[in-house]
Amino acid sequence: MKVLATLLPNKDMAKVELSISVSKAKTFDDCKAKFKFCYIDKLPRIDRDFHIFGKFLHQILENFHRSIIESPERKSDWHPVMKEAWDAAYAEYSSVLTGDQYKEAQAMIDEYKQILEEEGLPNVIGVEKDFYININDKVLLNGFIDRIQIDKDGMVHVADYKTTKDPKYLQDFFQLMTYCYALCLEDPSIKKFRASFILLRHNFDYITQEFTRDEVIVVAEKFLKYASGIQEEKLWRPNPQFLCKYCDYLDHCKEGKNFLIRKGVIDAPQKPKPVVGIRKW
Repeated sequence: MKVLATLLPNKDMAKVELSISVSKAKTFDDCKAKFKFCYIDKLPRIDRDFHIFGKFLHQILENFHRSIIESPERKSDWHPVMKEAWDAAYAEYSSVLTGDQYKEAQAMIDEYKQILEEEGLPNVIGVEKDFYININDKVLLNGFIDRIQIDKDGMVHVADYKTTKDPKYLQDFFQLMTYCYALCLEDPSIKKFRASFILLRHNFDYITQEFTRDEVIVVAEKFLKYASGIQEEKLWRPNPQFLCKYCDYLDHCKEGKNFLIRKGVIDAPQKPKPVVGIRKW
């Protein structure tokens, strides 16, 4: 398949048929019905506690590294920068954070501060970097990169923050390869990339892989295939599984709900009791 991809300065849907992202592609892979509920019917999503917690931590780290990028002279005394980053994020999320979430986030940021004191600040050159890629005038691929840094060996390193409690679920690097692909188009001189999930709940440990340019550029073909599949889909069948318990659209999905009832994950709805009384007419 011949691929012609162009990195755009902003979102431009004029020439393309479909907008797609890693999350859209993953949702389509996981469950066609969920994709329809989310991206076609546009049903409201549930803002769960773990979503709010993750957004809060992302915001602190974005604020901190963005301030250092914009004011590099503050690297030598970064502690006030971290406090400012925390305060700004807390002002935004204080009304929705629980007390336990506040304490856990504080402990995690304290861990990060300890790491920075021992190892020094990473050379972060970009945070929440957006990208828009026109592929074959068919697809607009878009997304945001949590963090881009240059490691001590000179390698470009893209990273995504994760607040998951169990790292075993982080085996698929397609998301990070997509981010590397965006940087490929931006800078053709880059021949190799490092890509990591940063585990915020696990002392900021990294799960890392490295990719060559040739390994990365194949993602464009994959997104074209996803787009074709989405455009050709007619049935939007659900894919019942245990993860349906956490689906934002469970109340709209009879198959998913029935699966969880059969497996004993949730209780069946109680049938209304018949009203017994004296007949009056």
